[in-house]
Amino acid sequence: MGNVRTNNEDNFYCNGIIMTVSERERPFFLSGQTETPCIFAVCDGMGGEDCGELASLTAVETLSSHSARILGNLMDADKYVSDYTKDANSKLTDIMRSQGIQLGTTLVLALITATSLTFYNLGDSRGFRVENGRLVRVTEDHTLAEDKMRMGYITPAQAEKDRDRHVLTRCLGVYEDEYTVSPDVSRKFDIEANTGGLLCSDGLTDMLTFPEIAKIMKDNPEPSEAVNKLVDSALEHGGRDNITCVVFSIENQQEV
Repeated sequence: MGNVRTNNEDNFYCNGIIMTVSERERPFFLSGQTETPCIFAVCDGMGGEDCGELASLTAVETLSSHSARILGNLMDADKYVSDYTKDANSKLTDIMRSQGIQLGTTLVLALITATSLTFYNLGDSRGFRVENGRLVRVTEDHTLAEDKMRMGYITPAQAEKDRDRHVLTRCLGVYEDEYTVSPDVSRKFDIEANTGGLLCSDGLTDMLTFPEIAKIMKDNPEPSEAVNKLVDSALEHGGRDNITCVVFSIENQQEV
């Protein structure tokens, strides 16, 4: 949790592990190793009161039910991830209809196989790749500010501070008659030496600049150290939102 909000609307998926309701209001730290293929994800819910928590929890619970199909069909992973997002979106719109509320959530997801790393995203939670110690932003935000930047109206630096930087143009939690929910798919990156990544909610990227995040990642090559330093630094810089980070390091072609 950040320093301002009284509730935590974020959630995550770490190869089958999610943040439950009982764990949501306290710091949560998870560390370990797993074999490929595997899936990591971060979701940042929105909607006020308990709606944001419900949205992000629904998204990661739905991912849990789809993960076996995704991991079991790696040649068609894009299709199965898209199927997952459509199902999660349908569950959210069913909740909105039945309860008369508005809610939604972002999604950034990393699919890691023995030979490749692929990012998928909806909204403004971000995915970064680490290559030979260098941090590279992979995903593009689905926001009005990012649209203005792509059209040349503002610079990338201005987009980071623009008043529309959190006005989402795509997320989970929209009625299908408005548009079909489909995540952006970043190209598959070949697994190389010293490869890793970072997934995070905007509670991190709003508080720390890209150079600050990159320095922390470089100075803390162990994922557990990097996660703790990233979260602590975001809190020290104000912590205006909840902060969720997933950091992974691919040690060889079999383990991550």
